[in-house]
Amino acid sequence: MISNFILNLYRFTFIPETSINMPRFNKGNVLRGAFGSSLKHIVCAISGQECGNCLLKEKCAYTLIFNPIGLGPAKRLQNTPRGFVVKPPLETDTEYSSIKPLFFEMVLIGDRINYLPYVLVALMELGKYGIGENRGKFKIGDISILKGGNSEPIYDPATNTVRNLSYSITGNEIIEYARGLKPSGITLQFLTPTRIKYNPTGEKGKSEVVRVPEFHHLIRRLRDRANALATTYCGGPLNIDFKGIAERAKTGKTKEINLIWIEKRRHKRNEPYYHDQSGFIGSITFEGNLTEFLPLLVLGEYIHVGEDAVFGNGWYKIIN
Repeated sequence: MISNFILNLYRFTFIPETSINMPRFNKGNVLRGAFGSSLKHIVCAISGQECGNCLLKEKCAYTLIFNPIGLGPAKRLQNTPRGFVVKPPLETDTEYSSIKPLFFEMVLIGDRINYLPYVLVALMELGKYGIGENRGKFKIGDISILKGGNSEPIYDPATNTVRNLSYSITGNEIIEYARGLKPSGITLQFLTPTRIKYNPTGEKGKSEVVRVPEFHHLIRRLRDRANALATTYCGGPLNIDFKGIAERAKTGKTKEINLIWIEKRRHKRNEPYYHDQSGFIGSITFEGNLTEFLPLLVLGEYIHVGEDAVFGNGWYKIIN
């Protein structure tokens, strides 16, 4: 099902030189936006040019990583997903200092793993300009690659060098891990607001926001997101019965619900309106014969589910 998938999971440590003031919530929005601005600053060759009209877009690291609209296999997709996911700090602290560094994680997917050097340079340059509400400056203290509960440092701040360490998480490894999970019941703990839409009729424009998801709602969105990412960055679409898996997911039954709805908005730069990022957090337990769906659910821990996953929304953990 997901055997062609591959990803890397990194953890970054920002050590503030004075202090960094971050919002109580929405830290993923800040990290994602600051990373994009820094990346564009260091690689954009034609200032002021719209990416979609730029002659260099198919070779530009900013377009390939951060704004991949209409590129390569993505031309066949209505909404091209970005090949990275920010996993923001979950604590509600608002101030970081040299004795309380800022930690966050980032996933790079498929061939975008090869663009890690651009990610690193963009984050290092960002440290010079600052981040957060006070533009707090920082240095990179540590970069580690994570896998299976283990971490390996790949960056030496003393020499400013990075190790090229192959420590990828493959689709086959995810499938193997999923085989060890209990197939008759699973609990998902949603860590960040998760916003899922479902179209019960299939008519255009009839999608509705789901406040309490059914099992098939999650599987449909995971299926579509994983397939879009695999098509764009992992060499081809998933080998999956698209309609069948959604229908079979309807057999998954909800056993217990402990969800709350979080109101969350993001102000879009240079736009007069706000983007609604509201969603549910908390836990929900499903039961049934879930064996077929477990690999997708495990993959979803890395790639998230629902809208605005790249910001860190839709992040959940499996409790089995």
